[in-house]
Amino acid sequence: MERQIYDILLEYVIHLDNPQDNTERLEAARPYFDEVRHDVILSLVDDVMRRIDDIEKVKVIVTRMIHSFSHAINRVPRPFARNFPPLERLLARNDEINTHLALCSQVLKRSRAEGFSTEDRNKLNEQVRQIRALIGHYQEKENRLFPLVEKFIEEHRCVQLMWAIHDDIRSTLAALSSLSHDENSGIDAYNKAFGALFFDMKTMIMREEQILFPEVIKRVPANAILTMDADQYETDKASYVDEKMAEEKVDLITGHPTLRQIVSIFNNLPVDITFIDENDEVVFFSTPEHRVFPRSKGIVGRNVKNCHPPKSLHVVERILSAFKSGERGSAEFYIVMGERKVRIEYRAIRDESGEYRGTLEITQEISHLQELTEEKRLLDWE
Repeated sequence: MERQIYDILLEYVIHLDNPQDNTERLEAARPYFDEVRHDVILSLVDDVMRRIDDIEKVKVIVTRMIHSFSHAINRVPRPFARNFPPLERLLARNDEINTHLALCSQVLKRSRAEGFSTEDRNKLNEQVRQIRALIGHYQEKENRLFPLVEKFIEEHRCVQLMWAIHDDIRSTLAALSSLSHDENSGIDAYNKAFGALFFDMKTMIMREEQILFPEVIKRVPANAILTMDADQYETDKASYVDEKMAEEKVDLITGHPTLRQIVSIFNNLPVDITFIDENDEVVFFSTPEHRVFPRSKGIVGRNVKNCHPPKSLHVVERILSAFKSGERGSAEFYIVMGERKVRIEYRAIRDESGEYRGTLEITQEISHLQELTEEKRLLDWE
């Protein structure tokens, strides 16, 4: 697309938060709407996010932009080559999500016409349970696909916007789950929550399939896509595969363990460890048997700011700034994840001269520790 045309479209898009004052820009841009393709959309979103810090404002602008260009964007369903198994799995999940949303829509329509019965409530609650089981789809994108987008596609800020919408979807599903435990919740409450869920999930599917995936297949090397599932450590331990170096000893001053032993030590610590260097890039993560948060090798070399959703980015930046300046040396958090209670600590790493050299993240599930009420001094293997 010619730069002059792109600039006309961008000027229109940037002001979509105030449509009433955007009439002249709309008239200038309208003749080029049908020329918009997925690569142009990525560039426009990237420019919007570079210029506007307010993620909620960005959501509004991008939603209205996509609506403006919907005819061109949706001209060809799933406009990309197939037979990439990792992406096919994501597409299959999208199909399942669409099926469950359609069933919810049928129940809601009947409930509005005929009254909200206990049977209808139970059907909706079951569909919510089924959809919640599928949203690992978003975590998979965040931890496996997004690092590839950041590495190979220059205009990659769209993934931060997607992550923000993922979090909106998770929040809506949590609200619907709460409704399922409230027998007094009526059809109006369900309608409102499902309205938000339909909008976010349907538009996310469209953004994936009509904008992001076509560009991924065009710009990311095929081998990188095909191996996207390799080296995922949600439940697996990393093993030492270079037998030539496995028994090489490392001088740690207090001892000389082999590389194989060092890997085994990290694998068996009762905590998850992730280390980022002074440039905010991920250098290493441990692979205990069950990580609290999933990790893949795609995270190595990734800027840590891209590893967090937009809503928590300011916290990450505040911690790193305080560590680098020497203002603080640690930060501690406690969160609840379903039935699990998790402690997260960030520690500034400094060298012998006190220079900042990175940050260590230590994550531990502490549910069982909080249940302790007395000493345990005896071995109880029997």
